[in-house]
Amino acid sequence: MPTQAAAPAAGQQPNGQQRHQQGGFSAVISTVLRMAVMWYVMSYMRGSQQPQPKPGQTPPAGVAAPLYSKGDLLDIYVYVSESPYMHDRSAAELVWSQQEVGLATTAERTFTYNYKPSERVKNNGTLYSHVVVARSGVDLDTPSDELPADSLFVKSHSLVSFMPRRQNKTGTNLLSEGGNFTTQKTNKTETWISYYKPNLTIALVDHFQAYQRSAIPPQLSSVLTLNADGQYYPIVYFDEFWLLRDKLLPMNSTVEEVPLHVTIKTQSFWWMQIQQQMEQSFSMQINMGIAQDGESDEVKRIFLEGNPYLLALTMAVSMLHTVFDFLAFKNDIGFWKENKSMEGLSARSIVINAFMQLVVFLYLMDNETSMVVLLSSGVGTLIEFWKVTKAMDVSLKDTFPFISVKDKASYAQNSTREHDRQAMKYLAYVLYPLVIGYSIYALVYETHKSWYSWILGSLVGAVYTFGFILMCPQLYLNYKLKSVAHLPWRQMTYKFLNTIIDDLFAFVIKMPTLHRLSVFRWVESCSLCATYSWATSQRPECMRGSLLFRHESTSVKSSFAQQGLL
Repeated sequence: MPTQAAAPAAGQQPNGQQRHQQGGFSAVISTVLRMAVMWYVMSYMRGSQQPQPKPGQTPPAGVAAPLYSKGDLLDIYVYVSESPYMHDRSAAELVWSQQEVGLATTAERTFTYNYKPSERVKNNGTLYSHVVVARSGVDLDTPSDELPADSLFVKSHSLVSFMPRRQNKTGTNLLSEGGNFTTQKTNKTETWISYYKPNLTIALVDHFQAYQRSAIPPQLSSVLTLNADGQYYPIVYFDEFWLLRDKLLPMNSTVEEVPLHVTIKTQSFWWMQIQQQMEQSFSMQINMGIAQDGESDEVKRIFLEGNPYLLALTMAVSMLHTVFDFLAFKNDIGFWKENKSMEGLSARSIVINAFMQLVVFLYLMDNETSMVVLLSSGVGTLIEFWKVTKAMDVSLKDTFPFISVKDKASYAQNSTREHDRQAMKYLAYVLYPLVIGYSIYALVYETHKSWYSWILGSLVGAVYTFGFILMCPQLYLNYKLKSVAHLPWRQMTYKFLNTIIDDLFAFVIKMPTLHRLSVFRWVESCSLCATYSWATSQRPECMRGSLLFRHESTSVKSSFAQQGLL
């Protein structure tokens, strides 16, 4: 079980900003698991071909063999010092000691120590833990030249991590005194400070296999300590896999005392490999630019805080989400690529939807959202603007604003244009006052990082809160034309299925709160369209209004058949 970190120390400002977890973690986990299993099988097969000398015996030349046997009794002493090396025990602070610890057989042991940092540690100083592992009964006060050979060894580990100071993510009130927040946006310099690690997990790895020194796996060589004869001491692994960044405590002059939770446990070799592989995979994603620094914590948080049944369900439906997302994009593009008439379709709604999608995309970028969510939003934005070129005549011109957008001839010559204009007029009466009122409320009562963030926040708040209203023009057209056969039902079906999955993800994946709540408006929209589709299919007089096939007897059911849904 992972050790939970303590509450923040005195003087620490809580970080209220939620970081955003990347979606698609199931792909990362499955890849890591496959790599770990393949590596473990290959290393096991390779190791089985190597003659295994008995522990303690001098191995053949070029062979690294274990020095201790499983179950050997050890005495473990945990010290804390500001020096990276332990030359003198008197200069270090003894935190905890345990006697007769069974090597790779002991049950988990825990202890909490209250450490009082020095002024140097408070001011970006270093701090290390030194774990002295000795055979049971060995006296540490014995002179080194009188100690039995290979009877003890020391493993050191840093208890502080240096990272940029956590920025104020909530911002400030732009109308208050000192509300000029331009300095945060223009100042690109980062202040690095020390963060204290409240957890020290000492894992005794259950692994006693001999290797050729030239063929020691890279993941293992980093934790092996060899003596002069080529034998390696017990593998002591400092497990920080479950230590999340938001549990680290920033050090400053106000910190008087911090807890140190020490754990001694036995850990399997394969689990250590999986942890190393996952950390390596996260680092590769950050270096490739497909993930942000710290997003791996959100994957770990799902395992720490999530229900295992919900986790299994989420991993299963994430695959369906990817498939439905792709099919929705594919059929949306296919519909507009083949569409030759705008009869029954609201061109103005398409333009507004493109603007809404752009606002959402910029908002997600400003809030450091997961790259997976950002990529999906970016692709959707490009598709929405491409749809504008299919719904209207878009051309370039020499004068500002350099782009000309006009109604298509087929659209301007039928009743659809008039119904669309009338719907947008009624919509403006409701939408504009709401947007202006929400913007004023957000400026007066809420905090923002900058004026740019306020503009984006106000627009995206209006999009998320009143976005359902923007779907009304198409519903108004459906009502006036007494038909829904002209709609891209296949794409809407996939989007409706995706919406159900989004409702589940909204409570699992970290994302902005407004973006989380917005998934439910699609449920309302799709439910209304489905209800209206059922209603028109039950009324013959409504079927005669279909404009897609230009036949009075065309029904919505036949439209479904044409699109392959029946």
